[in-house]
Amino acid sequence: MDTVTTPDREATRPENARPPASALVFGRRFRLPRTRLRRQALGWSFIAGGMFSFLPILGAWMFPVGFVILSVDSARMRRSRRRLTITIGRRWPRVNAAMRPAKS
Repeated sequence: MDTVTTPDREATRPENARPPASALVFGRRFRLPRTRLRRQALGWSFIAGGMFSFLPILGAWMFPVGFVILSVDSARMRRSRRRLTITIGRRWPRVNAAMRPAKS
């Protein structure tokens, strides 16, 4: 019995190409800009927009989104985000279940 194998995505990608950056939030994956400069500009603009939370569309929800975007490139912010995720998962199991990625 022959088995059909498919090449991995990593094997078909050119060696110098990087996978697109993405952030996993509450089980959904969001694509981010490919360049570091654009990701940082987007992250800082979300944080700046959070400072204007008194305006109708802008709000405090923009702070954590900005920090998640910035954590893609910053090791310090990434560690803080992981610690917070672990703390939330231990204290509130229902929230932890909502943060898990959807099974495909």
